[in-house]
Amino acid sequence: MKLSQFRYLPFLLLFLLLFGCGGTKGVEEYKREGVYSKEVPAAPEMAKSAAPGRSLDSSGAEMPDSTPAEVSPGASPPEKAEQRKRIYSGYSRLMVDDVEEQKENISRIAEESGGYVESVYESTIIIRIPAESFDIIFSAILKLGEIINKSIETYDVTEYFRDLAVRLEIAEKTRTRLYVLLEKTDDVKERLSILREIKRLTEEIERIKLTLELLERQIAFSRITIELVPRLPVEEQDRQSIPFYWIANLRPLYPSLGELKGKIDFELSDDFAVFTGERIFRAESPDGIRVRVSSTENQPEGDSLFWQNALSFHLGKFYRETEELEFEDVQAVLFLSKDRKPFYYLVGVAVEQETLFVIEVFFPDEAIFKENIDVIKEAFAGFGLR
Repeated sequence: MKLSQFRYLPFLLLFLLLFGCGGTKGVEEYKREGVYSKEVPAAPEMAKSAAPGRSLDSSGAEMPDSTPAEVSPGASPPEKAEQRKRIYSGYSRLMVDDVEEQKENISRIAEESGGYVESVYESTIIIRIPAESFDIIFSAILKLGEIINKSIETYDVTEYFRDLAVRLEIAEKTRTRLYVLLEKTDDVKERLSILREIKRLTEEIERIKLTLELLERQIAFSRITIELVPRLPVEEQDRQSIPFYWIANLRPLYPSLGELKGKIDFELSDDFAVFTGERIFRAESPDGIRVRVSSTENQPEGDSLFWQNALSFHLGKFYRETEELEFEDVQAVLFLSKDRKPFYYLVGVAVEQETLFVIEVFFPDEAIFKENIDVIKEAFAGFGLR
């Protein structure tokens, strides 16, 4: 909206007051910030090790240490420590005798703990459980089979959450004042300009609310992903025969590659909550799309076309369908799972000298895939290294 369109001085002064003090950070800046840690200790200590000396409240926010700090005589008492907002998620591959039986057991554990089953695929079950029970439940699930591997991810989203809350408050107050101005003016052009700005603010408010709801849900209910592997499975033997380690270990539902090396340009829409830092890039949308960007050594040395062909050749047998896609700097392969209600898994590769960048996108079902694939393709087309 152009301020020059407004004739009235109060209207101009209002907008100068509201928008002339840009004190908060924008979404794009937060897409380049964040805190990430990944730990693999023994199961009962996983979440605790990510936040030593602290516990989680009923909302999943980190509580400050209850041990009082020493205060010098005459000194003012220390300020109360801020409750940190952290997201915990666990992953494990378990070798079991009966996959279906253990899926039922995991489902029962989730429901009895006050959680729920988020999704179930052929050999993978994803559950959400109250964050304060994460350690106990994850430990109980690990006892259902023989542990092949396990990991925990912890994301501190305190600053991101606070920034979104401030932006929401400012947008709502601004919209309220615009409604007041709308009632006071009879000028057609001014009314149209105000209505356009109200519409823009309303859309922004809805996007921010969706992101905050997603964050609150992830903070309160931790995600646990369990991949169940039957003993001596033919598919697992086939995977282990793949000559490229990183391809053999690709998992659509959980990170399997190393840290992100170097800087990237990868822009997603505002619908995504983006958790990013120097070591990882991860994003998730309210409808369950998950995006990851990682890197590994370009060994043996090959270009993006070489690795695209390797992905299709070695992973194609594990999926119902594969489709090769090409973007400006990225070669990609789209996989469709063999599940009765299949998911889509898009893997893109880009090469920068000795480093191979891998972009993974998980779509939980066909409807969500069709609705969002164009947005993801646009992000792939704009992917770059810097």
